[in-house]
Amino acid sequence: MLNDVQTLDGYLSTFGPLLGKQAERSLSPLWVPGEKQLPQRKFLRQPFEAQAHVIQATAIALKRQKAVLIVGECGTGKTIQGMCAAHAHANGRPYRALVFCPGQLVKKWQREIEETIPDASVTTIESWVDVLRIRQEERAADGFWHTPTGPNWVLIARDRAKLGCRWKPAFNKRTREEAVRCPTCGQRVCGDNDELLGAEDLSKRRMVCKAVLLEGGVRGDGCGAPLWQCTDEIKRYEPAKLIHKRLRGFFDYLILDEVHEEKGANTAQGNAAGCLAAACRRVIALTGTLIGGYSEHLRPLLFRLAPRSLVNEGLGWSDSMRFNELYGRIETRITEKEGGGGDNRESRGSSRTKTKSVRPGVMPTLFGRHLLDKAVFLGLSEVAQNLPNLSEECIAVDMDDETAAEYEMIERELTAAIKQMVVRGDRRLLGAMLQTLLAYPDYPFHWEPVGYCEKSAFITVTVPKNLDPGPIRPKERQLVDMVMLEACLGRQVWVFVQMTDKYDVQARLQGLLEKQGLRVQSLRAAVPLAKREEWIAKNAPGCHVIISHPRLVETGLDLFDKGGRHNFSTLIFYETGYNLFTLRQASRRSWRIGQQKECKVQYLYYDKTLQARALALMGRKMSAAQALEGKFSSDGLVAMSGEDGGSVEMALARSLAGRLDEGDARRAWQRLADQAKAAIVPFRRSIVKADQVAKLKSVDFGALRRKLAVSVRRTAI
Repeated sequence: MLNDVQTLDGYLSTFGPLLGKQAERSLSPLWVPGEKQLPQRKFLRQPFEAQAHVIQATAIALKRQKAVLIVGECGTGKTIQGMCAAHAHANGRPYRALVFCPGQLVKKWQREIEETIPDASVTTIESWVDVLRIRQEERAADGFWHTPTGPNWVLIARDRAKLGCRWKPAFNKRTREEAVRCPTCGQRVCGDNDELLGAEDLSKRRMVCKAVLLEGGVRGDGCGAPLWQCTDEIKRYEPAKLIHKRLRGFFDYLILDEVHEEKGANTAQGNAAGCLAAACRRVIALTGTLIGGYSEHLRPLLFRLAPRSLVNEGLGWSDSMRFNELYGRIETRITEKEGGGGDNRESRGSSRTKTKSVRPGVMPTLFGRHLLDKAVFLGLSEVAQNLPNLSEECIAVDMDDETAAEYEMIERELTAAIKQMVVRGDRRLLGAMLQTLLAYPDYPFHWEPVGYCEKSAFITVTVPKNLDPGPIRPKERQLVDMVMLEACLGRQVWVFVQMTDKYDVQARLQGLLEKQGLRVQSLRAAVPLAKREEWIAKNAPGCHVIISHPRLVETGLDLFDKGGRHNFSTLIFYETGYNLFTLRQASRRSWRIGQQKECKVQYLYYDKTLQARALALMGRKMSAAQALEGKFSSDGLVAMSGEDGGSVEMALARSLAGRLDEGDARRAWQRLADQAKAAIVPFRRSIVKADQVAKLKSVDFGALRRKLAVSVRRTAI
């Protein structure tokens, strides 16, 4: 049998079950489905069998450790698993649980807790005033907390938890001195690299007097006093920090929903999650996208939730580079400068500097050493095997001749300039180049000169030609025809776009679709987080199409109603961007438990452009992310090593030199479909010429539009 195996994928496919059994025997898992009977739990609605196994495994793990990660594919029901795991661990004892979730999901959490947990009471923290009220009501005369009377749940939106007072730097400064002095000890304040700090440095982030430069140039320890103070503009205190200070040990459980969004080491959101984790007895973290290509995405989360394995390796919070050297990918750049010409470099002087930077890539050992004992993984196909089919399709469209000619000129001029600048380590043009090459084919109107700033002057590199906005471009025609067909089949469509501001593709598409008689709505960022679910429930039933940025609906919101009032079973990414977290979350908003219709996810892009290369890179990153979540393949393991190198921006820039060919997008996403096997219908890629529509050549779109117009009139009547 081994002689028949030619690839790593074949090896994993052939010997995967055997390897799994050997892993079970050597690792002694806490819970193996099928070995023992699931205990009977009292819930108002019963979880699926696979969910029940996750709940039981999490409850057992919480007996030996503080934190557990539930990594479930989008749509697996992480909400019910998280709340039921806490309830199961309590095992009938009264308890208090705190839920830290996105603002748009607070009402959803309240609704699902009341529908699932017997006799649960649910309240919401809106500000620091509510924290002090809880402390006053629950604090007994002897200083201990009152015993809870049942399952008491408290919800706090993450955007509320992190909000504190406005602040400004606090320092003293002597005449003719650039450096600032601590207002408490009076010494000149130093940074991490012994450089003297100025007023501008203190205004960037809240700092304390950590190091000072004493008289005589000797470095000393600071007094620890804060180098900032609250202003009188808004009087408030961060609820998360107040809970950490005043309600430590009050909550038995903390549920961190969408915890991947708290991956930042120095973000207010991440710090708020860390404060709450330190204040609660047990932590259950939920995510559908654990990692986005960097090992650094996991380091802050591990330190905040379960740092023991890291500390045992001798790693501290500040050892970011050491962690990434062990489990990530580091780029080391050596720069050597000579003092003059000639053969004797030493006599003329030379300098050599070495810089290290973190690049995309994850070592598989990170999974075994720091995740295996802390995480439970669950796929959607394991939860509900009777889910409808999900088909994903990459559709390439040829640009019209006018746009193609102008795009090639822009790409040629920007590529020539960026090659020279990158050699010098100058990346000022990089962002503008990527934005232009990704955006211009979709919106070749109202452009200004593209370039970069050099001191006080603007250096123009290229001036894109502004084309006539009247004609419908090929990709726009492709979208209109696809939406028309879906509407005639009785299917609602959600269209995702990236450009919604200066180059407003969202508004242009809405106008084009409305001209065809379609009812169209646009979800904008102006709709508050807490009201987006309500907005969808109000506007979705009466329209054929909704257009939005994928970031507005990427977490927690379902794009179908189980009562049948609306169902956006077709998702079209008119533009994809290159944020893996956002793409993975948004693409699964409809293929979830309870869905009855076949689901489609379609990715549109212009062939032979940077859009095609970006989609290929996203496919590779998807393979890497899935590999860390247990879906191993040769492509996923290669992608984990970060073989493209550099950031996404640099990888796309290098792709302009031909490193990625035009078939990479198709192949990368085709491999993902092959890995999904029966759970997902294989990907298809249709090459759509400018004057035709793939697979719809025989469709009479005139008749379809007439039919749709009659349908619209009947609905209006």
